[in-house]
Amino acid sequence: MAGMSFEDYVNAYYRGGLDISARYGIKKNDELRTDGTGTSDAAYFNTMYGASVFNQLNTKSDVFKLFRKEGWTQSGWRVLTARTASASNLGVAEGAGFGTGDVPDLALVEADINEIVSPYTVTTKAALLSEADDGIKGLATFLRAQAAEAHSFYIDKMLLAQPAAGVAGDNMETLYRIVGNHGQLDLASYDSNEMDVYNLDRDAGASWSDAYVNNGAFTGSAGSRAETERALTLDLLDATIQNAIENGAQYSDLIFLMGHQQLTELKQLITKGSGAGATWRMALEAQAPKGTNGVQSEPGMNLDGRMGYYDSIPIYATQHMADALTSSSGGSTASMGPILLLDMKELYIKVAAPTTFLAQEDLANVQALKRNYAFMTAGEIICTKFKSQGLIRGLELSS
Repeated sequence: MAGMSFEDYVNAYYRGGLDISARYGIKKNDELRTDGTGTSDAAYFNTMYGASVFNQLNTKSDVFKLFRKEGWTQSGWRVLTARTASASNLGVAEGAGFGTGDVPDLALVEADINEIVSPYTVTTKAALLSEADDGIKGLATFLRAQAAEAHSFYIDKMLLAQPAAGVAGDNMETLYRIVGNHGQLDLASYDSNEMDVYNLDRDAGASWSDAYVNNGAFTGSAGSRAETERALTLDLLDATIQNAIENGAQYSDLIFLMGHQQLTELKQLITKGSGAGATWRMALEAQAPKGTNGVQSEPGMNLDGRMGYYDSIPIYATQHMADALTSSSGGSTASMGPILLLDMKELYIKVAAPTTFLAQEDLANVQALKRNYAFMTAGEIICTKFKSQGLIRGLELSS
C-alpha cells in the first residue's frame, strides 16, 4: 500500500481490496445517515467513522438504588388504620367495670408483580462485521453494558413518572402517586382514580392512605381548580419535615429527593438567606458521610453540590425530577419541579425476580440470523405508611 493515495485507499477498501466489507455488501450508504439518526445494525459496523462510541446520554441510576430490597414472599399486607376507641382507655371509678372492649381497625393492601424487560437483538452479520471491519469491537459486550444501564434508567423513570388515570399498569408504581392524596383530584388536570395506588381508592375523601402534599393555593371551583405556584422557602421544607416526624418518622430514616434545579434553588436560598435583611448560612463544619442503602453522601458541608443535608436530612438529586407536575397554573416565572421527603423505613422495593440477563443464542431455536437478549426485573415499590411521606409541589423558579 506504499505510495497509495488516500482516494485509492478508500476505493480499495470498499471494493474489498483491504478487507471483507465488499464481500458482505457493505457500502457507504449502509452507514449512519448524515443526520445521525441511523438505528439499524449497520451502525455497529460503520466503516467510515471509526469504532469509538461517545455516550451523549445520562443513563445512570439515581433512584432505584436508594431503596432497600426485599424478596416477594407475599402480595398483600395488613395495615393498622385507627387506634382502639378512646372511650375504652379512660379512667374508671373505684370498683367499676372495665367498659366496652374495642380493637384497632385493620385494612388490607395488595400489590402486584410488574415485570420490566429491556430487550435487544444482535444479528449475526452485525456481530461478524463489527469485528472484521472498523466497527465496535466486542459488540455483544458493548450492547450488554448499554442495555444494563438503560434498564436501570427506565426503572428510575417509572418511579418518577407523571401520574396517569388509574394504577400504573405494567410499570412500577410512581412515587408521585404513592406520595399523593385525594385533595389533588380537585385540580383540573387530575382525573378520577388518578391518585389511586395499589388497591386503594382515594376518590372517596380523606383517609389514612393520604400522604402529606403541600400544594400551591388552589383557585377556581372544586374539580376544576388551578394551582398557583410560589417560590421555594425554608418554611415549606420545615412544615413537611414536621409532618413526617409527627406521624412517626425518625430523622435518621428521612431523605429529600429533588431535581438538580431544586437543589440549586435550595443552595441559593440557604446561602443568601430569606426575608428582608436576613443573612443566614448553614454551618460549614465537616460532617461525616451518611449512607442510604449503600449510597454515600459526600463529607464536608451540610449542603454541597452533589449530595448534602438540610436539617440533618440527606439530599439526593436526580435528573428525573426536572419537570414540574402538571396542573399548575403558573406563577410570575417559570415552573420548577417538585421536592419529595421520603420515609425510607416505610418504602422499599419488593423483588420477585432480581435483575436477570436472558439470552437466546441458538439460531436454530430463534429461526433467524440473530441472537436475542434482555434484562428483566420483576417487583414493585411498596409503601407501608403514607402519612410520613411528603411532597412539595407548585413551585416556581426564583426571579
